[in-house]
Amino acid sequence: MNIRLAAARIHIPRRLKLRGLRQLFALTAEAFRCPVPDIGSSSIPGILESYARFTAGMAESLVITGESEAEVKERLREAGFSFGTVVRRELRVRSRSEVIRAGRILYRILGIDFSGATDGGIVIRKCLFAGFYSPGTCSLISALDEGLLAGLAGGGSLVFSGRITEGCPACTARFRFPEGL
Repeated sequence: MNIRLAAARIHIPRRLKLRGLRQLFALTAEAFRCPVPDIGSSSIPGILESYARFTAGMAESLVITGESEAEVKERLREAGFSFGTVVRRELRVRSRSEVIRAGRILYRILGIDFSGATDGGIVIRKCLFAGFYSPGTCSLISALDEGLLAGLAGGGSLVFSGRITEGCPACTARFRFPEGL
């Protein structure tokens, strides 16, 4: 039994949640090659709203700047991977079921109702960010999701087959775990 993961499932101290959200904010800003905005709020809902507005604005600005969406997507995936790798080490994630449990914990903090299975099937029934994102923005920012899950699993890939932002009742995706996990 993974004691760290079991404990995180029950309670994560507020200061650790805030630290993680600020780290995710910084990694995302770095992926967009811009400074981290002053998020000011120390409340988790306030930070999440600031993050949603920031990421939506940065995604929409790609049209204006002409920067390659593929390059930004790769940097976002790398940022998510970096974040997921840190969490993997801290929670000592070692199996597919632990990847799914850790993902559920992280996404709950982000205001996302994440459920997954060890075969890689993922369903998101509610997402805080769906109210801020266009379908294109959601597609771009989901590179963070792919990176995060790949970091938790030590590799892998994520493919969405439906999104709330596209009018689907839930986001559906499949995560391909790395061989050996």
